[in-house]
Amino acid sequence: MEPSLRALKRVKLHSIAYTLKHWKVCFSRFEKVGLVFLALAFVLTSFQWALAASKSGQFGPLPGGTYIEGIISNDIENIDLGHLVKSSIVKMDEQNQAIGDLADKWEISGDNLSYTFDLKEGVSAAEIVDTIDKNPTFFPGVKVEFVSDKKVIFKLDEPDGSLLLKLTKPVFPFGPYKLDKKTKNEIRLKRNKDYFSDKPFIDRVIVKVYSDQNQLQKAADKNQITGALGLNNLPKNWQQKKLTLSRKHILFINSSKSNLKSTRVREDLLNSKKPSKVDSLEVLEVNGAGHDKEYDEFKERLKAAGVELKVREVPLKEALKEDLPKRNYDMLYILLSEDVSRDPYELWNSQKRSSDGQNFAEVANATLDELTLEYKETSDQAKQKEILEKINKVVENEKIAIEYRNIEISYSASSKVKGFYVNERSVCEADRFDHQDDWYFFERKK
Repeated sequence: MEPSLRALKRVKLHSIAYTLKHWKVCFSRFEKVGLVFLALAFVLTSFQWALAASKSGQFGPLPGGTYIEGIISNDIENIDLGHLVKSSIVKMDEQNQAIGDLADKWEISGDNLSYTFDLKEGVSAAEIVDTIDKNPTFFPGVKVEFVSDKKVIFKLDEPDGSLLLKLTKPVFPFGPYKLDKKTKNEIRLKRNKDYFSDKPFIDRVIVKVYSDQNQLQKAADKNQITGALGLNNLPKNWQQKKLTLSRKHILFINSSKSNLKSTRVREDLLNSKKPSKVDSLEVLEVNGAGHDKEYDEFKERLKAAGVELKVREVPLKEALKEDLPKRNYDMLYILLSEDVSRDPYELWNSQKRSSDGQNFAEVANATLDELTLEYKETSDQAKQKEILEKINKVVENEKIAIEYRNIEISYSASSKVKGFYVNERSVCEADRFDHQDDWYFFERKK
C-alpha cells in the first residue's frame, strides 16, 4: 500500500498523485476538516486581493483640457452663456423645487414681501446689491438691501409667488468661467480661479459660431468640436441628451375685439370653424421661428373653413414698441419663457391688460382676478399648484388661448467628455451649462 501525504518526506513523487486520487481513505476526519478551513482561507484571501486590486484601479476626474462647442448663430453678441459665466440666487432641480446657487439658505416673511438670503462663502453681498442697482430691469418691482457681507434682503412692493422662479436667472458675475477673448467667430473662456463653489475640471471653454447646420455637422464629423447644440446627425461615438425647455408658444385670442367678445365665437375659432361674424383675422407671430406643427395645421384648417388669415411675423424687440402694447392683433402666437408662461397673474389678471401688461388675451374675469391674486400672494408651491388647476379650468372655459408643447432641443458631446450630464427640464438653452463644471476629459487613479 502506498503511504499517504503524512509521510511525504519518505515517499516518492508518484505517491502524491495516488494520495490525491484516494484522498478519502488517505486523510483522517480531523485532517479533512483542516483542509476545508485552509481552502476557505485561500478563497477569502483571494477575494480580498481582488477587491484591493479593483479599488486600486478606480479612477477620478483629473483637471485639464479644452471644451469646444459649436453653435449656429448670426450674432455672437446674442449667445447666452448662462451659468457658464454667471450665477443665480437659486436654481430649480429636476422636481422643479428651488435649490441654492449663490444662496445657501433663505427665509420668506409671513406677508411674502421680504426674502432674506444667506449667501455662500466666496459670494459678496455688496456685489449682489450693486448688480441689481445697476440693472433694475433684471427684477422689476424688487429692491435689494445689504444686511451683512453674507446676507441680503429682497423686498417687494407687492407679493410675488413666482419670485424664486425669477431668481433662477443667471445675472450675477460669479460663474465658473471668465471671458478670456472674443472674436467675431468665437468666445474663449478660462477657468475662474475665484469661483465660490467647486472649481470646474475643464480648464478652458471655446464657443465657435457656425453659419448653418451643414457647417456645424462638418465640424462635428471632423472632431473639430467636442460639443454641439442642435446637431441633426450624431457622429460615431458621440452622446446626446434631450432638453425640454420651459419656453413654449401660446396662441391668444384678443377678446377685446368687437367681433371676438363672444365666447361662442372664440370657441368656434379654436375648433377651426368659421363664425358668421368673422371673415378675416389679423394674426401676429412674435418669435415664431420653428412653429409648432399643431399651430400650422390649425391655421390651415381655419383657411379651409373660409377664414382669411393676414399673418405678420415681427421680432420681439419690434413688437414691444407698438404691436404688443396696443394689442394690434386678433390672434397672437408668441414664444414665452417660463417666468411668464408659469405666472398666471401676468397672463390672466385684468390689471395686466393693454400697455406693458402681458394679459395678451385682454380677458377680464372676476374669478380669474381673484384666483391669480391668491396665487401671487402665496409662496407655498403646493398651494400654488392647487390654485393653478382652478385657474386653468376658468381659462379653458373662456376659450381665449391654446398652449403648445414645451420646446425640445438636443445637446450632443463627444465620448471624450466624461461626466456628461444636463437637466432634462431646463428654462432655456443656456441651462445646458448648469452642470458643465462637473464634466472632464482626463482621469487619474484614486
